[in-house]
Amino acid sequence: MTDAALPPVRLLYVPYDSGVHDARMGAGPLALRRAGAAARLRAGGSDVDEQVLEPTSAWRAEVQTAFELHRVVAGAVREARGDGRLPVLLAGNCNTTLGVLAGLSPPGRRVGLVWLDAHGDLNTPETTSTGFLDGQGLAMVLGWCWRTATSGVEGFVPLPEQQVVLVGARDLGTAEEAALRASGVRWLPPDGARRARVVAAALDDLAARVDVLHLHVDLDVHDPDAVAPANGYAVGDGLLAADVLRLVHRAAERLPVVSATLAAYDPAHDRAGRVQDTALDLLAHLADVGTGGEP
Repeated sequence: MTDAALPPVRLLYVPYDSGVHDARMGAGPLALRRAGAAARLRAGGSDVDEQVLEPTSAWRAEVQTAFELHRVVAGAVREARGDGRLPVLLAGNCNTTLGVLAGLSPPGRRVGLVWLDAHGDLNTPETTSTGFLDGQGLAMVLGWCWRTATSGVEGFVPLPEQQVVLVGARDLGTAEEAALRASGVRWLPPDGARRARVVAAALDDLAARVDVLHLHVDLDVHDPDAVAPANGYAVGDGLLAADVLRLVHRAAERLPVVSATLAAYDPAHDRAGRVQDTALDLLAHLADVGTGGEP
């Protein structure tokens, strides 16, 4: 894609982790903003504007605040697409992507999801051992749990399992892995995600099932030794930055990328700003491959 073809971008910052503002992974979105996320895209030829999104009530609680943010994000994504802009979410928690998907869902359009993450995020309230809501983010997207709450997010429809590819996941609980293997979600562990033929087959299958694509990147999909720990949940045997960029471009060759998420960056774990630099570089590539406005 040439610079002249770059879509205008709207960066949507959601600086919350488990209902807490600008702390732990919730500190990541504003840290990337201060590091020049918008300026980096403008230097590459993109027209960029920014919004910092907030919950709708003053009370903060993990579950309540998460679903408030889903609704706010959904509205912001609809507005961005209506303005002809590519919405890119920078969020503390992965589950906030549910709001993006809700904002992308006009009737008749099949949305595909490529979810890059060290973890499955496929726990449910019945299987989680910690109660951490963000460990249930992809399960919510698939309609496996929290159905009453997700039904209150305008535009949200659970994604069919066959419209989801999970990439780079390597740290899953026993029940979580069993549910994944029994599902229709295509799973590319790190070894598969590094093999061009395996990635191509997964993307070709996805392209036959969907019309547009959302790319979700939990930054802990990267290897903590080769890059740096993105957060306190980082585990080894991750992907290199080049692996992630290669997959992003291969996905965009097959499907229109209409939105993206970067999530779960905790600056407190970042050695010498290496994750920050990796995230800003990835952001520039996402802006390069994305499409603005309604297809």
